[in-house]
Amino acid sequence: MKKLIILPKLCNCNGRQKKQWFVYYSVRDPQTGKMHRFRHYDGFTGLSELEKYDHARGLIEDYTTKLRSGWSPFLDDQRVIYEDHIDYKTVTELYKTRRAGNRTLRVVLSKFLDHKKPAISASTFQTYSSKARIFFLWTDRLGIQLNDIKAYSNAVILGFFHFLINEKQLSGRSVRKYAELLTAFFNFCIDRKYIRINPVYKIPRCTRINDNTARPIMRADVEIFKPSLAKDPQLWLAIQFMFYCALRPNHEAREMKIKEIDFIAGMIYVSRDRAKSRMARVVTIPRQFLLKLRQDYDLQKYDPELYIFGSGGHPGPVPIGKNTLGHRFNKIRDELKMPKEYKLYSWKHTAAVEVDEAKIPTKDLSRHYGHSSISVTDIYLRNKKPQLSEAIRDNYPDL
Repeated sequence: MKKLIILPKLCNCNGRQKKQWFVYYSVRDPQTGKMHRFRHYDGFTGLSELEKYDHARGLIEDYTTKLRSGWSPFLDDQRVIYEDHIDYKTVTELYKTRRAGNRTLRVVLSKFLDHKKPAISASTFQTYSSKARIFFLWTDRLGIQLNDIKAYSNAVILGFFHFLINEKQLSGRSVRKYAELLTAFFNFCIDRKYIRINPVYKIPRCTRINDNTARPIMRADVEIFKPSLAKDPQLWLAIQFMFYCALRPNHEAREMKIKEIDFIAGMIYVSRDRAKSRMARVVTIPRQFLLKLRQDYDLQKYDPELYIFGSGGHPGPVPIGKNTLGHRFNKIRDELKMPKEYKLYSWKHTAAVEVDEAKIPTKDLSRHYGHSSISVTDIYLRNKKPQLSEAIRDNYPDL
């Protein structure tokens, strides 16, 4: 009986650190009948001797598991490879069968996203899709996008994260988001019995901070903004919905229909499909803003099925484009020479700071902002509001 596989081993170059260590294994080529050796150098560069041995153990475990479960570097088909009736079915025979339903990254990623879609908001789904697309395009660049999902070892995953950290220069927070997504994806693969081990582990630590978050707007700057914003009634109305009703600018405000406002009770109904948390909520409209909606905007006179922020600058059957309001705000901000950290989303943060200073109970603020708990609101405020000490401000001794 011919050997089909020689299981993975480490070549440590007799312990010489300056040489390139690698893990190797051999598989019989089904077309030529000859054994072919495969070497994997990925992930060893820059590691200490102990780290190299540890990394090698992971690689050996990954490839041993895949080879024993039927994966072949010559194939991307999903079925197990046996010779005779005990060990392996001949690889050559498998080459002759069609490859319908194979488990390539594109196929399985699509299944994963379809699985996640019902449980997350549209914006979160877009984020997942975008990150998944980046991962797929990276594998396409390496030429491994057609490999079976079993081929994605820890070494491959580490290569992707080195790309994110060193080439794309992502922040530590963004890197963690990719790790969370890929961990969930490969757990999905384990649940479907496509793989046995999740390859997302020992992710390189990244402490880089790329702070592009929206910053609350200072009250003096709010007053400077107001005359210019008032010249764009649609934009100004969107900002007021963010400030008074804590609506997020994209799905919660932009996709809101007139029928979702109760002009008598003073409430807005935010449906599950538009809420970030996928939990429907009712938002109280502050009295002064409710009067503006009734008297200045006359929204109750329009067809209730219309979107408040229609594409024509007034309520209409089609909502305004996703980035339109943001671009219009940025243009005004730049004309006023305001900080780039002021973004459309800043108006929601601005309100949170001022509401907290107005001594409105945190439990009310938490519900108003659609947070899952008061502790989430505490963290939110801590990140948006400077922690000033009245005692230090008012009683600090003179020099």
